[in-house]
Amino acid sequence: MASAKAMLGSMLGRFLFTDARVTQVREVSRAFRQIDCEGPALRGQGWTPGDKVQVFLPGLGLRTYTPLSWDEARGATAFLVYLHGDSPGAKWGRDVRAGDTVQFFGPRRSVTLEAGDAPVVLFGDETSFAVAHALRTGAKRDVTPLFEVTRREDCAPALRELGFEGQDVERTAGDAHLAQVHERLREASARSRRDAGDDGPGAVHPGPALAAARRRRTRHAQGEGLLGGGQGGAGLIQAGANWRPRRKSSRPRVTPAGRRLDFCRRNREASWRR
Repeated sequence: MASAKAMLGSMLGRFLFTDARVTQVREVSRAFRQIDCEGPALRGQGWTPGDKVQVFLPGLGLRTYTPLSWDEARGATAFLVYLHGDSPGAKWGRDVRAGDTVQFFGPRRSVTLEAGDAPVVLFGDETSFAVAHALRTGAKRDVTPLFEVTRREDCAPALRELGFEGQDVERTAGDAHLAQVHERLREASARSRRDAGDDGPGAVHPGPALAAARRRRTRHAQGEGLLGGGQGGAGLIQAGANWRPRRKSSRPRVTPAGRRLDFCRRNREASWRR
């Protein structure tokens, strides 16, 4: 039975959503499909790399995706869909065909980068592949990603195609893999600072991101975007997952040097501290 949210979306869709046509569906791996869309309504949308859209699935509601790219002049965009289990988004990703009509809301701001060309270290999961790709190719930023994945063999073809081969850590029982995640994030931050010519003592703080990863194992209803900011040119983004059911999202941001942004889990308000 369709949810109230899905029914409302269906009624309002003709007024609020952008229409596009699926021009191509390509198998990237058994866990990923690339879906290309075109349409006059996609022109001049003001998309910024890292922005998200919410695709309307009739009878199911909205599902969030980050476009790989967006051609404003041609009116074309592309999504990398993670076929996670039997979730509504995964079912749509498996069933969609060239010629289908797609309705979505957006684009809307999701990831905000500080001005400049400072390198970025990104920590996320399978739904963050497109974010990293968009920031590297669209925003022309030096992005070093690290992805927490369920099965490396399912992700390898997609990561290889996007130029992120080997930038993943497979989840293990009891979250034992998080020690490796922690070390690799620190190494990536130090390398980014060296490349940026920073000889200072600055360091990123991956603790909030790792805490979020631990919570994801036990709190699937929660999807928070946590991040730590590093001094001297490297920022750490923890990209929130898009496929979590009943997700409550917050916007990840790269903070100015030396600051951290902590998200209060109770009242969802953010406070700055040095």
